[in-house]
Amino acid sequence: MKKRLVTFTMILMVLLMVLPSAFAKGATDDGGSKKMTVGFAQIKEDSPWRTTETNSVQQEAERLGIVLKLSVTDQAGQVAAIRDFITQKVDGILLAPQTRSGWDEVLQEAKNAGIPVVLLDRGVDAPESLWVTQISSDFAFEGREAAKWVAKKLDGKGKVVELFGDPAADPAILRNSGFMEVIDTYPGIEVVESKTGEWSQDKGRQVVEAWLAAGVDFDVVYAHNDGMALGAVEAMKSAGLTPGKDALIISIDAIKAAFEAIGRGDMNATVECSPLLGPLGFKSLIAATKGEPVDKYIITPDSLYDQDNYKNHPTMGF
Repeated sequence: MKKRLVTFTMILMVLLMVLPSAFAKGATDDGGSKKMTVGFAQIKEDSPWRTTETNSVQQEAERLGIVLKLSVTDQAGQVAAIRDFITQKVDGILLAPQTRSGWDEVLQEAKNAGIPVVLLDRGVDAPESLWVTQISSDFAFEGREAAKWVAKKLDGKGKVVELFGDPAADPAILRNSGFMEVIDTYPGIEVVESKTGEWSQDKGRQVVEAWLAAGVDFDVVYAHNDGMALGAVEAMKSAGLTPGKDALIISIDAIKAAFEAIGRGDMNATVECSPLLGPLGFKSLIAATKGEPVDKYIITPDSLYDQDNYKNHPTMGF
């Protein structure tokens, strides 16, 4: 009996020495191994879509018990953040690149460090060997869907003004090319103005106000995101026009404010571009860290919603 008591006491002493050390490390999972740490270099862009994407990543990290290091900044800051993530020896990196160019060097540094990088919602011009996968919508498809809707509503004849996003960004480039791919097949439809609204509602309003002041005549506003479209709504109302009637307004993203505007009749349509990329992002990173194959391009499905079917959206916007 005494021998058993001594043995139990020794085991208890060992446990008391080991457990504080284990808990002090903090970042461990149920199996005692180190928790996965991921850096997320997000774009500094004031829009509901971008905020929803960030929330999606944060919520999925919390659900999975992943330590998330978040940086929200411009492209120069994103490059600096990635280098900081590398120094911290994170297990993986999520990157929402502001523009397509300027990533080769820092992505090579991440690859040299053995840290996989997953691209969220935008692509880069860097070699495919430097990143695991791109998870995004098909931006050219979105542009084509918008153009088909415009061509049908105009019956093949009319004038369009286009509000660009960032001209150097993947979505803006492809949403324009996809749109023009279809519009160019309709000789009666003319894009009379095309200018960047910088993804901003306020800037979109200013651009449309300037067009109206200059006497630009148009039948449709095609905006690369809902924020700029809502700015166009404001500009038209300020000019005494009725948005959605005096000129049709179609955009891309499918945020809740756009669905509300469609319900009021201020906007006419929006093409879905899902920001809920956190689950796919972490799934891909985890697979990459295990050496499992990951598709090079993961495309999220999108649909167009207008006044006929917008109530069918499962969440009525993001």
